[in-house]
Amino acid sequence: MKVAELLSRLVDADPEAIVLLLPSYGDYPDAEELREVALMAETWTCERQHELDGTTRDVHYPAGREHAYGWNPQTDESWSERVVVLSPLVKSSFDGPPGESGTLSDGPFSIATLREQALQAQREMVSDGTLILENEFRERLGVSKKRLAQMLEDGSIFAVNVENTVYYPSVLVDARYDRTRLQEICRIIVPGGDSRLDLLTTRRESLGDKSPLEMLNDDGNYALLRRMAEAWAAEFSRTIVKLFDGTLEAEPSNVEATYTAMTEIDPRKPVWERASAALHEHGYEWPLGPYPEVRAFTAFVEREHGSRWTVLQRK
Repeated sequence: MKVAELLSRLVDADPEAIVLLLPSYGDYPDAEELREVALMAETWTCERQHELDGTTRDVHYPAGREHAYGWNPQTDESWSERVVVLSPLVKSSFDGPPGESGTLSDGPFSIATLREQALQAQREMVSDGTLILENEFRERLGVSKKRLAQMLEDGSIFAVNVENTVYYPSVLVDARYDRTRLQEICRIIVPGGDSRLDLLTTRRESLGDKSPLEMLNDDGNYALLRRMAEAWAAEFSRTIVKLFDGTLEAEPSNVEATYTAMTEIDPRKPVWERASAALHEHGYEWPLGPYPEVRAFTAFVEREHGSRWTVLQRK
């Protein structure tokens, strides 16, 4: 949909109505309030991938990135286009009203601008005490350097690097929150990496407009939070299994897989447990059958983290 069509559809809408975003295949309780509109100054790439059943799938991403999973240069096409991004999350890098010609009030909306604004936000967190140095953090937590290192290793706490200096989120030692439960949630969301502080502090419609920190001290809320945290952790990584007829040493580039399955699952689980989940949960799978009987097959298991794919194992 283009901006002109969107505006034409909204011409008769109540100006005071709340705009909700409903995810694909989501139910009404999954809808979240629109909180941010980003006018992208730089063009994005749109890929149109042609599926075996004759349908097409469009994939959008910022220009300069590698092709999305499933790209076939023989059958698919791509082009550049301008986009507007709507989001249910408010990011510090989007602060300020949009300016003209796809720019924000403080300059062009570019990767360099985002990085600078993110760095400025981190500096402000250092200034206001949201991020604190190790000595103060250890003193408030009451642990030795050795114990701190162990807690970092198992994910019970995490650090933030700001201009080559290591800081720790002060919320992790805030006496208002159940520390045992908070550390358990931290261990669950380890795959979130640099997004963990945002995950903990952002209010979410799915949590009744509460932040995860505000869910820790109530037993019922905490049970819901654990389920949500496990779902967030899985979103940061996908496992894909491809089955090919015969015995192969490397994944062929010119042959379609006999069967492909994919699932979102915590990347810390053993590789074959994740592969089994992809094969048995019947989330994404192609083709839908019937499947040929084969005497031998080769399975390639890959993990996607962000936009990167890594071949983990084959059998």
